[in-house]
Amino acid sequence: MDLGLAGKDNACRAGAPRRGGATIETSDRVKRLPVVPSPVVASKLRIPNTPSMPVERLDGRLDAVWQSKLAVVTAPAGSGKTTLLTRLAARAVGPVGWYRAEGLDSDETALLRHVEAALRPGMQGATGEWATVEDAANALDQRATGPVLLIVDDLHTLQGTPAERALERLIGYAPSTVHFAIASRDTPGFNLSRLRVTGELLELTGDDLRLRSWEVERLFRDFYAEPLPPEELAGLARRTEGWAAGLQLFHLATRGRTADERRRMLAELNGSARLMREYLARNVLRELPDDTRRFLIDTSVLGRLSGPLCDRLLERSGSADVLAELQRRRMFTQPLPEDGEFRYHEVMRTYLHEVLLEELGEEELHSRFSAAGELLADAGAASEALEAYCRGEDWDGARRLLARRGAAVADQPTEWLDSVPGAMVRHDPWLLLAGARRARSAGRLREAAEQYQRAEMAFGSTEAAQLCRSERQAITAWTDGSAGPRPDAFALLRSALRADPAGAAVKAQELPPPVGSLIAGLSALAAGNVATARTELIHAAERHGASRATVVIASLGAGVAGALMGQPHAALEIEGAVAAAEAAGIEWLARVGRASLAITGAAESVREANVVAVASKATHDEWGAVLAQLCRVWGELHEQQDAGLLDELVVGARALDAPVLEAWARSLSALAGVRAGEPDARDAAIAAASVARTLGVAGARLVAHLAVAEASTDPIEEEEQRTEAEAMARETGLRAPGDVGLASGSAAAGEGNALTAPLAIRLLGGFELDLGGAPADLSAIRPRARMLLRLLALNAGRRVHHETIEAALWPDADPTASARNLHVAVSALRRILEPAAARGSFQLIRREGDAYVVTVPEGAFIDLLAFDQALAAGHRARAGGDAHGAERHFALGLAMYRGDLLPEDGPADWVAERRDACRLAAVDAAQALAELLLERGDAAQAARVCTTGLRIERYHDPLWRLLISARDLAGDQGAAKAARLSYDRMLAELGVSDTTGSSLQ
Repeated sequence: MDLGLAGKDNACRAGAPRRGGATIETSDRVKRLPVVPSPVVASKLRIPNTPSMPVERLDGRLDAVWQSKLAVVTAPAGSGKTTLLTRLAARAVGPVGWYRAEGLDSDETALLRHVEAALRPGMQGATGEWATVEDAANALDQRATGPVLLIVDDLHTLQGTPAERALERLIGYAPSTVHFAIASRDTPGFNLSRLRVTGELLELTGDDLRLRSWEVERLFRDFYAEPLPPEELAGLARRTEGWAAGLQLFHLATRGRTADERRRMLAELNGSARLMREYLARNVLRELPDDTRRFLIDTSVLGRLSGPLCDRLLERSGSADVLAELQRRRMFTQPLPEDGEFRYHEVMRTYLHEVLLEELGEEELHSRFSAAGELLADAGAASEALEAYCRGEDWDGARRLLARRGAAVADQPTEWLDSVPGAMVRHDPWLLLAGARRARSAGRLREAAEQYQRAEMAFGSTEAAQLCRSERQAITAWTDGSAGPRPDAFALLRSALRADPAGAAVKAQELPPPVGSLIAGLSALAAGNVATARTELIHAAERHGASRATVVIASLGAGVAGALMGQPHAALEIEGAVAAAEAAGIEWLARVGRASLAITGAAESVREANVVAVASKATHDEWGAVLAQLCRVWGELHEQQDAGLLDELVVGARALDAPVLEAWARSLSALAGVRAGEPDARDAAIAAASVARTLGVAGARLVAHLAVAEASTDPIEEEEQRTEAEAMARETGLRAPGDVGLASGSAAAGEGNALTAPLAIRLLGGFELDLGGAPADLSAIRPRARMLLRLLALNAGRRVHHETIEAALWPDADPTASARNLHVAVSALRRILEPAAARGSFQLIRREGDAYVVTVPEGAFIDLLAFDQALAAGHRARAGGDAHGAERHFALGLAMYRGDLLPEDGPADWVAERRDACRLAAVDAAQALAELLLERGDAAQAARVCTTGLRIERYHDPLWRLLISARDLAGDQGAAKAARLSYDRMLAELGVSDTTGSSLQ
């Protein structure tokens, strides 16, 4: 993976001559040189031939440049900017011009000569001599008949020069067919805000380019062909923070070494390594002014930086401005969540420590670290202070800090533990507690339990010991199956993995929010009720005051539920949640999230899930290993591949005392066996269906019924089993692996043609748009334009007057501005969406006089329309005495209702009233369906329908009374009692009481 490690030095440094009227400083005067046209240097126009590992996450984002005017990639040296743009050039469908800028090109003429030469080979006909930006823009307007891409690398070398200003003007004047991609270490001096407002700017930063842990794993496994053990990969990713140059330098330094040598070099990986020192010195520090370089070196002893802290350390003022400039210049300075606080990249920081060591000697460096520890402790940065004390070998200071601020130290992310001597960790209770939490975050639960116990014993009879005991007991249910004396919310989740996860989801509603929604959603996910799970988990993630861990877990769970529903953008949600889990230090969750991408069936994700399973086993994360294998098998079946290691999966789930996961494993195993033609697969599928029914795992039942249907040679049995599976798909929202014929919550029975419809619009539970059977990628559309699309889609087939749109979307703008905004938004939508619509031979958005309309071609599917039609048919059938038909239509309508109408648009007036009407209609349908089910004696199903309706509207009194009656008639006294208690709490929230008492007896 080429990262340009030789360096791309600025050719024009202080005191060096510049072409184009630059100055030369002499001892007695400053001379102005005449303007000399800069010759075109051919090597600066060649696209680098640098084979590299594709990073789909980044490539996919940068491909949006074709819907933008300008893409800006701003990141520190060695982040992989050039490599990323090289891959973009290779994927381009039209002409590409490449120009690597350097300081000698600082005047407008030099820039234009190079840009013209870069674009000339791909343009139609000669472009002519470009003397001015206007000449260039006119030539491009005449010749660029199709998409053209100009890539400018190393723009930071032109910062503040006439060339940079000329490039900005060229971007503004160029026709819409010309797109620009720029790489720079500094933020360009362009007016980027204007492009942001118009939706013409795509931005990637150093954090975007940072390789995630799984990408580091792929880099060494697939590109370098030198796979590393999981523990080494974790350490490498943590120490380099995903910095591309650091990873390649480590590869170069360890290539061909033995495993022991590689482990030793990893333990010593820092800025003192020869290749690392050369790179940082040549490509980073050498380009800085002396005073800035001195600031970096002297403040490197601080693990957390702020203006006041640096001022106190250096006994000066103005440090806040220096830090802001370092961050602006992407000089390995990263902002922290706290305003005005920063930290240096770890590789950079350790290199600076080596510089200080050479300058000061070991004793004075230790003194500097000790002083930094005092300052950090006074500022409340406890973990950073402990690290500084340990680096300075000030053990007395470290002990004093732990005595005063041990709890604060243990509460922080635990990267700093690497700097603490093992002897101190083994004997200090607060450090033992921090180590236990680190093991817990990594999924090493048995190790965590042991460390918790040691910490508890070290604390003696103190409140801290109680804290250790409580956290230890919270994980014992996941290690040895025993519950602590005070079962918490996650103990309820643990019980959901033993049996009746749907019942656990109901009980979780009694917990305070957002924990109640989190546990209810995860329990529903375990049951396979993915539509319910997604709704609950989104509520948990968006709940005000939710903890960071709750948000991360809920976001990942919602993404997984979406993937199981077949929602097209679920993979993006999962990837975002994985990144958030990594940032939060929850390693086990990040691993599980990576594995869950296999649900989509993507070949690389399926392979990745297997790698995660192996890595989880190697790090003693048994739960992670089983979950990863379940995702792998699902993905393989989704793509109709042969699934392996199924017996091992069943055994693994059984070893965890997780019958619910075992039920999933058995059903997936049965389906795989049927598709592989195994002779006893049908019997295994029937047995799996029975187990899933007994445990209450609706999703596993669906899979098992599908397996029986596929194995059956009896047409009647096949039809019965498939009908049962389809009913469960509508109830749960689950799309079975590799069987697109089954309906689901997002593609229910009335939606069977949505997959092939020229247009499919889903408005309930979140907006989705399919064109020609493929999901439309809306990520490149600006938020206000997406809102316009949703407003028009809500009124699909009906004309919406432009004044209605402008009043809804730009209520505070004057008529001229709002009309212009509407024109820009419609143009953006057409540019991105109309090509796909055209393939279906229709125009998506038409203008009719003073109004706009979304076209509804023949065969289109709109879930809101199907929802309304199903409920209307249900009411007609019931009024006509057709109970069976009424049940079918009401069930279909409820399956269509994935959630609130266009929740993205909040309380907007143009959707709020319609949203309330849909919610009321869905609740009324649930009540009608429950009544019909009770009339024919199906109390269990009636109770489930009531629960579905109450999730939509908690305060619907008739549904509560029907639920209690259904529980009583089903003979489930425990559930009936729980329903009565929940009903009482609901009434208490409203400040009323049950006036009849009849339903509560």
